[in-house]
Amino acid sequence: MRLLFILLFLSSNFLHAQNGAPAIQNFTAAIDWPAQTLTLTYDVNDPENDPLEIQVQFSNDGGKTFAITNQVAVSGDVGFPVLPGTGRTISCDLSNLSGSGTFQARLVALDRQPFDLQELVNAVDSNRLRSNLEFVEGIRHATAGLAHLQAVRDSIENVFSALQLHTEKQVFMSGNYAATNVLGSAPGIGQADSVIIVDAHYDSVSNAPGADDNGSGTVGVWEIARLLSRYPTKKTVRYIGFDQEEAGLVGSIQYISNGVPANETIAGVLNFEMIGYYSEEPNSQTLPTGFNIFFPDVAAALTADQYRGNFITNVGQAALPQVADLFVASAASYVPDLKVLTVLEPVGFTLFDLRRSDHAPFWVSGIPAVMITDGANFRNECYHTPGDTLNEKLNFTFMANVVKATLAAAAQFAEVQHGHWATANFEGTVRATALQRLCTVSAGVYPNGGRQPGLFFGECPITNLHVNLFDANGRLVHSERIDAPPQQEWYPLDTPDLPAGIYFLHLQAAEGKHTLKVALF
Repeated sequence: MRLLFILLFLSSNFLHAQNGAPAIQNFTAAIDWPAQTLTLTYDVNDPENDPLEIQVQFSNDGGKTFAITNQVAVSGDVGFPVLPGTGRTISCDLSNLSGSGTFQARLVALDRQPFDLQELVNAVDSNRLRSNLEFVEGIRHATAGLAHLQAVRDSIENVFSALQLHTEKQVFMSGNYAATNVLGSAPGIGQADSVIIVDAHYDSVSNAPGADDNGSGTVGVWEIARLLSRYPTKKTVRYIGFDQEEAGLVGSIQYISNGVPANETIAGVLNFEMIGYYSEEPNSQTLPTGFNIFFPDVAAALTADQYRGNFITNVGQAALPQVADLFVASAASYVPDLKVLTVLEPVGFTLFDLRRSDHAPFWVSGIPAVMITDGANFRNECYHTPGDTLNEKLNFTFMANVVKATLAAAAQFAEVQHGHWATANFEGTVRATALQRLCTVSAGVYPNGGRQPGLFFGECPITNLHVNLFDANGRLVHSERIDAPPQQEWYPLDTPDLPAGIYFLHLQAAEGKHTLKVALF
C-alpha cells in the first residue's frame, strides 16, 4: 500500500512538472492605411496561466527575414508580462515604413519556462516515417524518373509551406535538366542571422527506387520540420531538400556557391544520408579499405561486436567537431537505445569515403557539418540497385531513433523556446510622410554617456513638433513640444530619470509623423 502511495505521489508530481506551452489563436491584422496604423488582435492561452512575454516582429519579404521590426513602434498587449486571455490587442505605427506589397506580422508568445526536449523527441512517429516513405519510394531521376522526381520535389515544397516555413526554390541547370533545391526556413527570434541546416538529398540513381538512398533522409527532414517548427527558436532553422546529389553533389555545391545570403552565418549542418538500414547479423557491416589505419578505435569496436550493422555513423571533422559532439551528446541523453559511432576526418586529410554526400561542400567552405549515415554500400547490399525498397529492408524503429537524436541536436543548437508563434499578413502601400522627407532627424543619448535621450537635427524646417517618448511596453513616459527648429544639432529632451532599456520617440507635426528607436544604457 505504501509503495502504491509513493508511485501515485511520484506520478502526480511528474504530471504537475509538465508545463504546457502557450498557444496563440485568432491572430488577425487590421490596417488603416491613411492613418498608417495597424491593429493586431489575438487570443493566447497558457495551461498554467503563466505571465507571458509577447513579441511582435515585421517582415516585408514574405517572412524570409524580419529586418524591419525596429521600424515599427508598438504598444498595448506586448512585452512582459502579458496575462493569457482573449481579445488582446497591439497597436502598431507604420509611419516609419515605406514600400508596398504584402507585409507580415509575426507574434511570439513565451512563458519563460524550461523546454521539455524529451517530450518533443518522443513525438517522432515511426508510422508517419513509413507512410511518407511509401510515397517517396520510386525512381527519382532527371531522365529515368523525372515525373516522380518532380512529384517528390513538389511535396517537399508543399510540406514546408503547410508548416508555414518561408519556402523558396533554388533552380539551376544540371546538364539539360532544370534542377531544384527546396528550402524551408523558420527565421529565429533572437539570432536570425545564425542558421542551423537540416538537409537530405531527394534524388535517386537511375535504376533504384531509393527507399534508403535517400528517401529515408528526406522523410527524416520532414519529421523534424513537423515537430521543431511548432516552436520559436532563437537561431534560424533551415530545412533543405537537395537535388542532384547523385550527379556529384551538384545541389549542395550550388547552394554554397549561390544560395547563402551575405548576412547569414551557417552555424552548423545536420545532413541525412541513408538512415534506415539496420542489422544485428554478424558481418553485416564492412569497412572501406584503410579505415582501420585512420580509425583504429572504431574498427576495434566493430571487431568486438562481430561487425554488426546495428549503429548509426556520425561523420564529422576533427577540425570542426562541434556538430558531431552535439549529435553524440544528444543521442546519449535523449535516445540511449541508439548506438552511435563517430568518425572524424583527421586534420590535413581528405578521405573520399567520408565526403560522399551533401555535407562535403560545407566542409570545403569551413562550415561545421556532419553526415549521419547507416553506411551506404558498406552495410546495405541493395545500395544503388532495384532492391533499395522499404519492404522488409528498412528498420523504422532504428530510423525513428536516428531522427530523434538529430531533432534533439537541432533543437538545442537552434535554442528552442517554450512558446508558440503565429503570423498574419497585411497588404498595401506605406509612403514616407512629408515630415520624413523634410526633417532630417535621428535619436540618441547625451554624448557624455548618460541616459538623457534627445534628437540630432539636420535640416528641419518643421515647427510645432510634438515629441512623445514610449517605453518598450508602449507606456508614455514623457511628452514635450518643440515650437521652432532648434538652432543646435543636439536637442536634449527634458525627460525624468529613466531606467536603461529600449524606448521609442514618436514625432508628430502637421506634415505627418515619424517614429525613432533609442536605447538607454
